[in-house]
Amino acid sequence: MNYDVLIRGGLIVDGSGKPGYQGDVAVRDGKIAYAGPSGKIDGQDNARVIPAEGLVVCPGLIDAHCHTDMYAKDCPDAEGKIMQGVTTDVCGLCGDSPAPIGQDNLEEYVKRKEYRLPDASPIRPCSFAEYRDWMNRSGNTTNMALFVGNANLRVDAVGYGNRAASPGELDRMKGMLRESMEAGAYGLSTGLTYVPSMFASREELTALSRVIAPFGGIYNSHMRDEADRVQESIQEVIAIARDSGCRGHISHLKASGAANHGKSEMCLELIHRAVDQGVDITFDVYPYTAGSCGLRTLLPPEILELGLEDDYEAMKNPQILGRIRGRLGEADWDNMLKNFGSGNIVVSAAGGNMRYEGKSIREIGESLGVDDAEAVIKVLGDTGANAGIVYHALCEGDLRRFMKDPLCTIGTDAFARSYTGSTAAGKPHPRNYGGFARMIRKYLLDERLLPLEAGIRKMTSLPAEHFGIAGRGLLKSGYEADVMIFDPEKIRETGTFERPAVQPEGIVWVFISGEAAVERGVFRPVRRGRVLGSPVFR
Repeated sequence: MNYDVLIRGGLIVDGSGKPGYQGDVAVRDGKIAYAGPSGKIDGQDNARVIPAEGLVVCPGLIDAHCHTDMYAKDCPDAEGKIMQGVTTDVCGLCGDSPAPIGQDNLEEYVKRKEYRLPDASPIRPCSFAEYRDWMNRSGNTTNMALFVGNANLRVDAVGYGNRAASPGELDRMKGMLRESMEAGAYGLSTGLTYVPSMFASREELTALSRVIAPFGGIYNSHMRDEADRVQESIQEVIAIARDSGCRGHISHLKASGAANHGKSEMCLELIHRAVDQGVDITFDVYPYTAGSCGLRTLLPPEILELGLEDDYEAMKNPQILGRIRGRLGEADWDNMLKNFGSGNIVVSAAGGNMRYEGKSIREIGESLGVDDAEAVIKVLGDTGANAGIVYHALCEGDLRRFMKDPLCTIGTDAFARSYTGSTAAGKPHPRNYGGFARMIRKYLLDERLLPLEAGIRKMTSLPAEHFGIAGRGLLKSGYEADVMIFDPEKIRETGTFERPAVQPEGIVWVFISGEAAVERGVFRPVRRGRVLGSPVFR
């Protein structure tokens, strides 16, 4: 039997969680043709032979939570992802997806879009099916399993106002969502700390989740609060999944802020109690105690509703600035400045304003002679509200407890980025370039938090199982030949918060559908990735 690629003599960690073994993997026509013990396959004159002695051979990684779609049109090579070993991305998350995008309120949608690239492709109206077909024609390095963001639905049907959707508006959102599910979407996502996603009530989200339930869809939620009200937020996700009959998933589960460290046990108890009662709930985490989001998230919701975040003069108005100052001292909303402290929130991207990048809100305020509130609005004004932050707010104990849980998968929350150009500008979170190398080196190989095989499963077959990504996540005959080969002695994250855009070490080969996208540690621009269809669509 002829093969295209023959990987010989590696430690096969097949993604199932079973013990690894010395073996071979054979690839033919983009599929795994054989994965098993060495000595079972005869020599192949025409096969490309990859010697893998001393290396680990595992399935290509599935990033359980990321935003590759945000820059997919402008960074289709996604070097920062593929050089980590990622071959499939779960995205369209935190309430924001590349489709559907309606015509109504489009101008405001473009204006308010976070993480805008200066050379970004224009945003145009499109259905989910149109976006899927366009991406599959133009090509992308990684595969994408896409959710529909509830913000997309709300922007088109309701706009940015903090009000309930009318029956007609809700029907419009349901129709857009149903059409997207029929075109292959995996479910509905929310970003309930972001405008306008946060303005959706539990009742609205339950009604939308009833649309996705017959498709086997998942309600995938960036919760309303990941700090002081994390308990109530988890309970809301559980209630929506239970009352709608759909599956539920919690994005980047965490207990943020020093006052909430140690709440991981309570979080897991809530989730497992719901599972015991028949509710299908899973979650993911990223392997860092620091997160990242847009700077505008530091402002109270009522200010964001006004759309003034890029207008420094308007926000400097004594009445509005006084309102911001007052609200930054209150705890009845997801108040990151109060929960984390301004010294723990660092500006990571500021549209080329180098004097802000890498400095905390406290440091910026001190340098300008202003308080935290005015420091925030000054940076927003100087960047057109297109600034990002990294916040240091989690604790290792909670992170480790979450990681070990059987319901947990691993994500990066990363974007599609290159090592140069606009996607690498500023100081983006190092998870964009080294999250999975960090997970493997720090938590699996060095700390032995989990056996290597169990940890690899959380990055391969388990997310495939949770999200219904068929034919990927295992080294198994008939599966897509998405394969990662790494050196267990050398693999490590090399980027830092000060210098993040650096290639990790030790990732030797990455194959996507049988074609090498990383060859002997060097990136090769291949476009074998596709927008995948959900199980119902297939």
